[in-house]
Amino acid sequence: MEPELPLERLFLHLVNDRGFPLTVRDYQDALRALAMGYGGRDRQSLLRLLETLWVRTEEESRQLNLLFREISVPTDEEIAALLGGEPPPPPKPKEDTDNVVQGEASGEPAQVPQIQFSASTQAGLGLPQAQVAPSGREPFILHPRPPVSLRSLIVTWRRFRRAIRSGPKVELDLAATIAEQSRRGYLTQPVLVPSRRNLARLVVLVDASPSMAAWRSLHPALAESLREGRLGLAALYFFHNVPDEHLYETETLTGAVPVGELLERHAGSTLLIVSDAGAARGQRDRERIESTRQFLDRVSGSWQPVAWVNPMPRRRWKGTSAERIARFSSLTMTELNEDGLIQAIDLLRGRRSA
Repeated sequence: MEPELPLERLFLHLVNDRGFPLTVRDYQDALRALAMGYGGRDRQSLLRLLETLWVRTEEESRQLNLLFREISVPTDEEIAALLGGEPPPPPKPKEDTDNVVQGEASGEPAQVPQIQFSASTQAGLGLPQAQVAPSGREPFILHPRPPVSLRSLIVTWRRFRRAIRSGPKVELDLAATIAEQSRRGYLTQPVLVPSRRNLARLVVLVDASPSMAAWRSLHPALAESLREGRLGLAALYFFHNVPDEHLYETETLTGAVPVGELLERHAGSTLLIVSDAGAARGQRDRERIESTRQFLDRVSGSWQPVAWVNPMPRRRWKGTSAERIARFSSLTMTELNEDGLIQAIDLLRGRRSA
């Protein structure tokens, strides 16, 4: 059986059974503090540390004190193993040194985990997908992961194609060449046509407000995937809550660019908006709804059609600004996942997903 993680039983009990509003980040903060030497090695100092990091009310403090009596203080080895470090080696008698070295030299190599690949038809987007057995040591994710992987984003953008022949004539038009030879009886030169190029234009606007902090890990993947998406034009800008007179070139809302200038620069593009639209905080804000409508009316002459992907699940839209914005006739709102992105891209290219 795998050893229990440091503070795992206490943390899971507080979250699952006692309803403490804790996240994986809170758990990681406690482990980092322990690794840095805070909390000491006695129960009282560890309890004070957890009260500082995990407790918000007197009732939560009382429950933590009761449950704390049932746990054991984590050891250095447990903390180092979870944080990816190496625990300090135990002291070894000098007389056993030779035996230890010989044992290491003759020991069996570590087992390599076996990875099997599923068929391409089972991977969702026509590509192989690794099937790795889940680890029993991690009952929750310890590192942020974007809601959609980089590979899935790239594949999704490549669905968006508007192939038009443009540029120099470099490709052979076989049918026209045969027709020309049949008409003349001889062929002076083959008929050439321009090659097809993807002229799809896409502007992506991402909400960088505090309510979207949980999905900031998506920003680097978005930027990289758009560069690899083989679109005719791909532009990424950021805004705070509601797009207004300026959009920003960075997620820290620096590099402001007037919307009017962007409408001229990217005229004829389609528009994809990534925002919770107020659903993350469960609020219905009339001013936000109206400001969003005004922005969409302003850009409708240059950026159409409009798709909106919302990282909050559809059931959380009810009673919020997102529910009202999703009803706008000028856009279609989907969830931020692989299926939702495919639906959004199919809408932008003039098709409806099956």
